[in-house]
Amino acid sequence: MTRQGLPTGQMEQETQELLDEYNESYCWEYNDMVDFIKEYGEKKFRDYYEDYYRAVDDLGEDIVNAFIEVFYIESIGNIEESYQGDLPSWIEIDWKASWDNLSYDYCEQDGYIFSQNF
Repeated sequence: MTRQGLPTGQMEQETQELLDEYNESYCWEYNDMVDFIKEYGEKKFRDYYEDYYRAVDDLGEDIVNAFIEVFYIESIGNIEESYQGDLPSWIEIDWKASWDNLSYDYCEQDGYIFSQNF
């Protein structure tokens, strides 16, 4: 399997070993892991990739990316507690009044609602 973008010789040994372990144990794609490393760095890959991958698998990449935009990758372990789900489009709500009451405890990113109390 080839790794595109970052030659493994430029990565720390610990990162290289983790890439191989994740690929062999979970069949996670090298290119996806390398993309994560390019975005967040090797240390954050070692610290957070497993939680990130499982969150993407459980909730979807769009929701996870929206969460990270608000709370950063370091909070990825809290996403399941924070994510409040989607509302059906047929429900009509006075969004402004509701948001005025909730905006201290919740935030919206890309149409997804997250609790800030984790």
